[in-house]
Amino acid sequence: MTVNQILSSKGNEVYAVLPTNTVYEALTAMSEKNIGAILVIEDTVLKGILSERDYARKIVLKAKSSKKALVCEIMETD
Repeated sequence: MTVNQILSSKGNEVYAVLPTNTVYEALTAMSEKNIGAILVIEDTVLKGILSERDYARKIVLKAKSSKKALVCEIMETD
């Protein structure tokens, strides 16, 4: 299967959250869209990406609250 075939089957919609959204809000959006990562965009500028892995490692394993932590605190920016 090629990348083009995968994208054709998944669709070409882009989902994003703000850096100031809570991690819980981002996870809710990811769950509703059935995706494992979401872009973080502010003022039409890509600021980073948040994945389920970021959540697991930076919230769950550190016993933090996803309802209090902001996306900008745990997102990947590289």
